[in-house]
This record gives sequence, structure tokens and C-alpha cells, in this order.
Amino acid sequence: MTVETKIIDITPDKSLMPKIAFSGYTVVQAISELVDNSVDAKIDGEDLLVEINLSPEGVSVADNGKGMNEKEAANSLRLAHSEKKYQLGEFGLGLKTAAQSLGKKFTISTTPTGVDKKFVLVYDEDLWDVEKQDWKHPMQVSDGTDIDEHGTRILIEKLKIKYYPNIVTNLKGELGMRYAPLIEQGMVKIKVNTTFCEPHDQELTAEGKNEFNIKLTGGNKVYGWVGLLKNPGGAGNKGYYGFNTFRRGRLIAQYEKIGFNPHPTVRRIVGELHMDHVPVTHNKREWIKEHTLYREVEEAMAEFIKPLIIKARKYDESSKIDENVQEKMEQQLESIAKAINRTEELKQYSLPTMKTPSGAGAVQKMEMEIEQRDPSSEPVFQVHQEPETQKNRTPKKIHRKMSIKINGKKYKFKHVFQDLGDRITLKLVSFDMEKGIEVYTNTAFPAFSATRDYIFYGTLNVAEAIAECMVKEKNEPSDHMYELRNVILRETAQIMHDLDELDQIENEQKERQKKADELKRRISGEGT
Repeated sequence: MTVETKIIDITPDKSLMPKIAFSGYTVVQAISELVDNSVDAKIDGEDLLVEINLSPEGVSVADNGKGMNEKEAANSLRLAHSEKKYQLGEFGLGLKTAAQSLGKKFTISTTPTGVDKKFVLVYDEDLWDVEKQDWKHPMQVSDGTDIDEHGTRILIEKLKIKYYPNIVTNLKGELGMRYAPLIEQGMVKIKVNTTFCEPHDQELTAEGKNEFNIKLTGGNKVYGWVGLLKNPGGAGNKGYYGFNTFRRGRLIAQYEKIGFNPHPTVRRIVGELHMDHVPVTHNKREWIKEHTLYREVEEAMAEFIKPLIIKARKYDESSKIDENVQEKMEQQLESIAKAINRTEELKQYSLPTMKTPSGAGAVQKMEMEIEQRDPSSEPVFQVHQEPETQKNRTPKKIHRKMSIKINGKKYKFKHVFQDLGDRITLKLVSFDMEKGIEVYTNTAFPAFSATRDYIFYGTLNVAEAIAECMVKEKNEPSDHMYELRNVILRETAQIMHDLDELDQIENEQKERQKKADELKRRISGEGT
């Protein structure tokens, strides 16, 4: 058998050049690739200014960096060619892919420092001959440029993107966030049309920013800051929290949950995380998360961030239980007491258990005592406040002393939302004749953080505790407790529904009266 080795030509097909336009860049991602090259071209000791201009006719990105010499300019159109190491534009693809994703035509104009020449290259997709496999391309070289002039300008025309009214404002905000560390350090100024980009300031809790610098194996490190949002609001619920992650001062990904899992209880955690040594994809939009270096960062951050997770949960719990929630819960306790007092199935649990007497006379006497006792005359609950109206249902600081009778014994009962210090306990319930029934809903329990109806959550715990007390006092099977709990919940819900209907009727009456008074005033005015 004869084996022959042949040398084959693996020069890329010329159609590759326009194909790289389909890279999936957003406008800000594409322009960021061009800004990266400007940052790499910064002259030591001089301020770098990057000026971006957008209009319906075109996009331009210009800088006052060191520019490109003839060799660098000639290689600027070569796919994947890069002599940069440990810089932002290290892959040699950004300029070509970004520019083509924005428009069909782009022009590179560059002047190196200390040289009176300008180099210009023009790429036009409409003129790119894919049939002709020659990759050679013209470059204009002009003399007589001002010796003090230097920098590079990329002009993109024949736009593929849609120019919309807020595009400039949105771009300015995004770039301010993406290059925040470099802008804050004074390494670069970025101007979009007429306005400079500014870093985003986030309102944090009193603890502010906690800066860190964590050493890893092999001499690597991660650094940045972490803090807790003061008011996460809806943004936190949408996932807008976590770390903005940077590589060499440039944003790679936003809202990365590195070191913790996404959960509503930690939606306050925000920060910056710089991982200069961790590899990214060639388009610099994602970290290579399966890489051992990324995994090492995850493990280190998980250990470092543990205390902050505890703080975040405590802040989250305290913010949920405000005075309005407390007041509504007090109203629920009152409704529970009313439900127990008015429901026949529950009334019997207020009466004491009678010992079975012996003899016919004793039985007759017991029957007479039961007939003479009027359960409804015994106060089942006591609320020290004025009769309920729409006005005094408005949340306010008042104190209600609730009590019910179970098996002839008077039990006070109360409910408290409280962090019990662990994530295992759903609630704590205490039965005591002196203190009554005390129910503590654990705000650290994961289900509490996931619910949006804290009132029902607390009501469920109270109803279950009272039902449990009823069953114990009457020596009934423990599984009967769930049936009683459901009865209490059902009747309590009906009471709240009735109150809401009364409120609605009262509001409608007020509105009708308001219209009648307005009509009277109008008639009176016309009469005069």
C-alpha cells in the first residue's frame, strides 16, 4: 500500500469576510469592540478621548491614540491577525465583525504618532468580489499630514441598524457602565455625539462598597467591590443584581451571580468583579464558564460572599414587613376571632368539655346547664378600638389585644413576623395559659421569600396554631387539626370579603354624594 502526502490549500473562502457580519452583535456591543481598540491605542501619559458620532447616515468612532503604522494598518483587515497580548483587542476579529454588523461599508483612517502619513482602507460589501479568491486589498497612503496629528477613525456607512430617537441616550448609558472602571480612573473619556459618558452610581445601604482583593492559585487574583442595594425594587425581581464582571477594565457580562444562586432574598447584592486572567469568548460577550480558572473564581467568591448573603436576606425580610403589612395582619387576627365566634362548627370548641355524670338526675342537671349557657354571650375576642369603618381600616399604629375561648379557657393570641435564625423552621408556636397562643412566622424560611402574599402566609400559620390548640384541648385526633384550620381560613376569607364589599358600597355612596353636592353648587351658581 502506498501513502502519499499532499499539501492542500486551506485559505478561507472569500465569502467569509461578509459572513462574519452575522455575529449577533447589538449596537452597543459592536461599538464597544471599536472602543476596545481605542483603549489599546492609548498613549502613556496622555488623556485618551474617544468620540462617537451617530446619525441616520453613519456611525464613526475616533480616538487620539497612537494610531497604526503602515504594517499595522495593512494588517487591520486581516481576519484573526493580532499582535496584541494582554489587551482588549487580542483576537483580531473585533474591528471587522463589529463594523460589518453595523453597516455594509466601513473606512479606516489612521495616523501614527511622529509620522506625517495617513493610511486609509475602505471595505465595501457591495464591491467585495467573492468569485475572485485573491485576498489582496488596496490601501491609500497620503503624505503631508500634520506631524502632531495622531489617532484612528472608523467610519461606518450603508447602515444595517435602525436609527431610533433614543439610540444616542441608550448608547451613552451603556458605555458609561461598560467602561466605568476606566472612566473612573481617568484612563479614558468617551463622548457620544455631544455628551460625555458617566459611570453609573448605585444607591447602596449605609455599609457602602466593600472592596476586596482575593489571591488565587498560580499568582492570579480577583478584585472589585460588593455592596447591597438600598432599594432594589422591581429591578431586583427581574434579575438586575449581581456582579458586573470585567476583564482588563472592560465589561464582559452584567448581573452575573458568581458565588451565589439567584433568589429574591439576595436581590440586593451588587458589585464589580474583575477577572483579568479568566478566558472569554472571541467576541468578548461571555466568560468560558467551564474553564478551570472560572470555576476557581466561583469557589473563592462563594466563600467570600457568605456573610453578605446573610445581610442581604435580613435587609430583604425587614423591608417586606412594614407598618402596612403589620396593620393588615392585625386585621386578619380580628377576622379570625370573628370567624371562630360566628361559625357553629368552631363555636363548640369554646365550650368546656363536660365530664359524663352518673345517674339520671345528674344527666338531667347537665342538660339543663348546657341549655342555660348562651355561648354567644361569652366574649370570644376583645379588640380595644372604635367600630370598624373605612376610615379606621387605614393602616395606623394601634394595638389590638386578641383573645378567644377554647374549652372554656381564655387564650390570648398574637402573631409576629420574625427571623428565627435558620432556613429550616417554618414557624414557632407557643401554647401557654398566661401568654396565650404565640405564633412566630420565620421570615428566613425560603417559602416566605418566594411568596407575594405575606398576609395569607401569616394567616395560615395562625389558623393552624389555633386549630392545633383546639384539637389538643378537646383530645381529638391530631389529623382533625387540618380540617379545623381550613374552616378557620374559609370563614376568615369570607369576613374579609364582606368587609371589602362594605368598603366598596361606602366608597360608591361617597362618590354619589360628592356628585350630588357638586350638582347643587352648580345649580346654585347658575341661579345667582
